[in-house]
Amino acid sequence: MWFGSDPEDANAFVLGLLGWMLAGLDDNRRGQALASLRATLTAHDTGHGVLYQSATWLISATRP
Repeated sequence: MWFGSDPEDANAFVLGLLGWMLAGLDDNRRGQALASLRATLTAHDTGHGVLYQSATWLISATRP
């Protein structure tokens, strides 16, 4: 799954979707969470974007 063109872009994308999850944290924990996010995004920077392996199951059904 492509999260952004670089770690900064991916960071903005993730925080735009899930930043609300940091609302209940104190400053220390928020800083730890943001540092961990930045570390994993940087670790998944391929030079062609921030990419994570993913899989999807597509299931369809019909009634007889």
